[in-house]
Amino acid sequence: MSLAARLREKSQDNILLFADALILAEQCNVDLLKLEQTALENNIWPERYQRHRDIFSPAQQHQLLVSIVAIVGCGGLGGQVFEEFIRLGVGRIIAIDPDCFAAHNLNRQLLCTVEELGRFKVQAAVRRARSVNPAVQVTPLAQSFSVDIHNEVRQAQVVIDCLDSVADRHELAEFCRSSRIPLVHGAVEKWFGQIGVQKKSNLIKNLYPQIPPQDKITIPSVLSCTVAAVASLQVAETIKLLLHLDSPLRDNWKSVDLLNCEIEALDAQP
Repeated sequence: MSLAARLREKSQDNILLFADALILAEQCNVDLLKLEQTALENNIWPERYQRHRDIFSPAQQHQLLVSIVAIVGCGGLGGQVFEEFIRLGVGRIIAIDPDCFAAHNLNRQLLCTVEELGRFKVQAAVRRARSVNPAVQVTPLAQSFSVDIHNEVRQAQVVIDCLDSVADRHELAEFCRSSRIPLVHGAVEKWFGQIGVQKKSNLIKNLYPQIPPQDKITIPSVLSCTVAAVASLQVAETIKLLLHLDSPLRDNWKSVDLLNCEIEALDAQP
């Protein structure tokens, strides 16, 4: 019996229970990601995604499962973005960050727990994915973004900028522009943040025309609520890109002011 036939036999009202998916994956010797992709190809919803049914079509959920994204920076923004991706069902995530967790990360970095202190952030991401959505495949790269991993990142359909250095952002943005990969930018400080999408423009250079002298040693104050709000906007823009949905943020940006509850659209062109 084919995998598709076994999925149809096991499903109820076009829903495949998670427990049944685990059993079938073992019996058929396929990984869980492939099994869920096959289910959606046959209009069968894996149980974990059934609340998406009135938002996405089975083909759209399948598209997320076959997509590859790269998160550059897995701290505050990156950890929140990662969490939402694994729950939404983005099939493969390339997680890039050279750092380990410290106690001052606990106020806002979702992947940071007391147990994870001193451990690499990207390895914490792997463990988190296993505990929340074991179908998602995570490639952890415990290093800074550099030419050494360009080929790995070129596999991604979208790159998400969760960095905290203007110089690093410039390097990443130029790589994405030359590689023709959309870049979803986010930045936060205190109650404020910004979100933008670079497709064909020089968005990052327009937002940051100069690199500050204290670029890599300044430690901004950040609230967890600001991180969560901006990261969620980054995730929403990434999903629109993966599913080819329109957005007013293409080659533009918005500022976010949580203190006054304002989101303002601004022209990023010089």
